[in-house]
Amino acid sequence: MKNILVPTDFSNNAYNAFFHATELVKNSECTFYLLNVYPEDKSLWSKGVVSQLTEQLEEDSIVGLKNTCHRIKLDYNNPKHKLKTISKKGDLVKSVCAVIDEENIDLVVMGNHGCSELKAIFLGSNTLRVVENVKNCPILIVPKEIEFSIPKEIAFVTDYRRSFNAEVLKPLLILAQYNSSRICVMHVNNEGKLTKEQQANKNFLEAFLKPLKHSSHWMPNFSTKADVIKLFLEELGIDMLAMVQYSHTFFENVTHEPVIKKVAYNLDIPFLVIPDRK
Repeated sequence: MKNILVPTDFSNNAYNAFFHATELVKNSECTFYLLNVYPEDKSLWSKGVVSQLTEQLEEDSIVGLKNTCHRIKLDYNNPKHKLKTISKKGDLVKSVCAVIDEENIDLVVMGNHGCSELKAIFLGSNTLRVVENVKNCPILIVPKEIEFSIPKEIAFVTDYRRSFNAEVLKPLLILAQYNSSRICVMHVNNEGKLTKEQQANKNFLEAFLKPLKHSSHWMPNFSTKADVIKLFLEELGIDMLAMVQYSHTFFENVTHEPVIKKVAYNLDIPFLVIPDRK
């Protein structure tokens, strides 16, 4: 991972997400891009009037990024890491997508307010809007101001119903290698045994994970998928969760349960969401 994007609104939550990212790749040379997006006052610009508000927002964005960089240099100085800042006007999701393409971003890292703001599930949030719309880059969601710990155990949740792509799974492999993590593959047991297709996908995944410490686990489907996942994480002392985000997941098709959203808002560990890219 050579290029990592961290959107920031200058909150402690965003700063903590940045710190987590630097610790995960502390022994690797990479460039961090700090992105701040400020809104555009379209009503005034459409009338041809120079918006003083927009100018002020732009200035605040630039100053905020400078102050954040100064804080980073005081708190954390890794010679292997470079830091660049980007100030953009407009929509956050569109800006994130643009920077991913422009700077060849390998990972997006964002903070999340967590279970204390469950109402945001229904209202939507910046983090989940990015997760739902970014199709070509993995996203690491860091819960609100949690302390960093090395992810010794990373859970990867799958139903084995879709074939795996080595390129799609590469971010999981890299993070595990960087941190000497063990990958715990979790399968929710909806059936008595795997189909031939599921078994083939399982065999591929095991071969892909062979260079790493890994294990396979089956969990009974006794409740909602989000609850089963949460129990699994607690029982195994998992430090990070990873899932592939498909456009229409098996979980949601069968249960009408927005698993990614529910899990994301109830986690107190980082959550790696990997887009399918299809």
